[in-house]
Amino acid sequence: HINGLRLKDGALAFPNAEITVPAGEWAHWMDEARMNAAPEAARAGFANAMRVFKGLEKDVKRVEGEREVAPGITLVPTPGHTPGHSSFLVASGNQTMMALSDLTNHPALFVRNPDWHAVFDMDGSLAASTRRKMLDRVAADRTLVVGYHFPFPANGYIAKDGRHYEFVPAQWNPVP
Repeated sequence: HINGLRLKDGALAFPNAEITVPAGEWAHWMDEARMNAAPEAARAGFANAMRVFKGLEKDVKRVEGEREVAPGITLVPTPGHTPGHSSFLVASGNQTMMALSDLTNHPALFVRNPDWHAVFDMDGSLAASTRRKMLDRVAADRTLVVGYHFPFPANGYIAKDGRHYEFVPAQWNPVP
């Protein structure tokens, strides 16, 4: 999800933007030795990260742990999908929304079955553990959630019944 940082010609799409990256994600994808030891099919991800961040290494802000990265936006580590995978808690006044990123991929599969492992999860057991922890958190806090790959309307709530979870889409109103 970093390809939007550069234009087709390689120029920065947002030259004045501050770029913040989870430290674990940076350490993984920017490590040439790790890339060389990875299976051939996985090397493209490393090469892409290195291409996108080439020349920006000293300017990229690396962060660790759960912390506010911009006013009202808190990075929440959710490792497993990738080593430094993160979700984002967005707050405005008394309203909050958790952008789950790729934590659950499709809710019909991974909210209902949080222990399943997606082929894209780099550490399936860690992804499942993290997924349960985050689903517990947003269900308990009644936090609005949004997911990168959720079907329309792509936002709603997580309901929990015992050890079972369900995604409940938010009511969509086409009139503002």
